[in-house]
Amino acid sequence: MLRPTKLTNKFQKRLIRPLYSQTQATPYAATLDPSLRSADGSFRAPVDADTTPVNRGGDAFLLKGGLVPGSVMVKTTGENVAVSSDVASSKAFGLLANFVGGELDDLGTENFVGVWRGPDAVFELLAPAFNDTGLAAAYSSAAAGAPVLLYSGADGRLTSTDPGSGVVVAHLIERVSAARIVIDLKV
Repeated sequence: MLRPTKLTNKFQKRLIRPLYSQTQATPYAATLDPSLRSADGSFRAPVDADTTPVNRGGDAFLLKGGLVPGSVMVKTTGENVAVSSDVASSKAFGLLANFVGGELDDLGTENFVGVWRGPDAVFELLAPAFNDTGLAAAYSSAAAGAPVLLYSGADGRLTSTDPGSGVVVAHLIERVSAARIVIDLKV
């Protein structure tokens, strides 16, 4: 449940929406990695200097102080998950289903998150859940029928720029606008 802390956030939309998921996608019940909580239990955003639970290639993308749904997640230990980066994209596990931390926090003091998994499930992502830099050019220049490959970027969002790992997280089905894309999940 979305728990906005300010009245100005009452019209915030979900940034990830399953379109074809009845048999293809599964909302996996996971636990937020303990490294993403401070000693007082508050949310701690992943930063470039982090080496645990995953090496980071940059700060995680935040909206209003928290992680956004649609961020690429990696499995750490047991049932724990953390935000991916371009360095850790080889372990992509799925897409975050919740707002975590900040003004739009879904969790409160809980550590349980949902991670959407399932090859061939189709999702709609709303900005800023994806990095649109270069996406329009990649989409318009793709040969008819050829997929635009999406990877985990340094900030944990989907991007069309290969970080060098070659691990595909999703295929772009359609770039409707700079504010909305439709993807075919591959993890």
